[in-house]
Amino acid sequence: MADNKKGEEKRAVHTDIKSVRKTERSIRTLKRILAVLIVLLIGLIIYTTYPFWLPMLEDIFDKPSETIANNGELESGNFPIDPDEDSYEIYAVKNNLMTADAYNLVFYDENGKERSSYSYSYSNPIVRVSSKRVLVFDSGSYDFAVYNKSGEIYSKSLDEVILTGAIGADGTAAIVTESDKYASVMTVYDGDGKEIYSYSCTQRIIAVSIDDDGEGCTLCTFSSDDGEIYSQARTLDFSEDGEQMLSDSLECLALGCVKNDAGNIVVVGDTGIYTVSSEGGLVSSLDFDGELVSMSMDSSCTALLVSSNTDDSFSLIIAQADAQSDESYRIVEADSSSKLVRIADDRVLLLSSGKVESYAFSATIAATAELEKEYSDMVYINGALYLSGKQGIDKLAFEM
Repeated sequence: MADNKKGEEKRAVHTDIKSVRKTERSIRTLKRILAVLIVLLIGLIIYTTYPFWLPMLEDIFDKPSETIANNGELESGNFPIDPDEDSYEIYAVKNNLMTADAYNLVFYDENGKERSSYSYSYSNPIVRVSSKRVLVFDSGSYDFAVYNKSGEIYSKSLDEVILTGAIGADGTAAIVTESDKYASVMTVYDGDGKEIYSYSCTQRIIAVSIDDDGEGCTLCTFSSDDGEIYSQARTLDFSEDGEQMLSDSLECLALGCVKNDAGNIVVVGDTGIYTVSSEGGLVSSLDFDGELVSMSMDSSCTALLVSSNTDDSFSLIIAQADAQSDESYRIVEADSSSKLVRIADDRVLLLSSGKVESYAFSATIAATAELEKEYSDMVYINGALYLSGKQGIDKLAFEM
């Protein structure tokens, strides 16, 4: 009997140990599940709320440590450059300065020395620049050509009237023309001038932006319904037919569009700026009550200069690529003499009468320079501003 009792006690102890171990395993498993659920919950909270706190975090990291005051001293040597024509525009073509007038393209190196020039005979030449390539088309006519600093790469004469055009960083060019059957037709050419894609649209194509890889594009169309103008953004893949995306209607006349680094589409209209998702839904927007004076767009940022309809004030509007909410549009009160904006080297440049300023994308001022002359245009190349005015083109070292 004693032996049986001892055996029962051993079995009871063994059973208790197994039960305890089983309970401990259950507790450990439950802890792991809870930890995973907590991580997932935190991730969900971060994902759903980041449009609201990310801009504040960006402001901290993007805020310049101090404002750089450049001395405003102009360089001499070949400057000022005195173009042959009184009316011209300036562009940055990679590391070269380029002027374009009604008859010629002229390329200069960074020191203001003329490198090359090329002539064309267009009634209404429009210039588009991207990286190393330059597209010139005769708006309202039939001809266009693509250049680089070494000369004409190719030219074409079309059967239909050209409405607008665009050129991508890899040299891909898009030309939009009129059509008997459609409101507009876009034809795409590779870097050698070979036709690679065509898109016919029942609405008028007003703006085109080619993707950096040259494999597709974003475009804006406009139409009207009951007398009200509206625009839509569309994305195309040059290897497939039809639109990849057609956005909701935007209550504006679109003036420009770009696919940003966040994968969204930014559309600038005559009355507002809109961010559209890759599926076509409206992510955010900002209406402005005034006249759009100047705009600059690239994949990292969009900057607008808007004059008020009610007084002499100007506003600088900055929309970084990851602007996911209406609060992500930064607005800066600009000088009443403000003229234009440009985006370069992750900064927004603002030209006003007597001064130039640069802003971080957080809308914090980063650098300034006083100007002794009046200028109407500017480009930024390798740490220097090239400024054009009635007295020619000057060069100003500008740290920002």
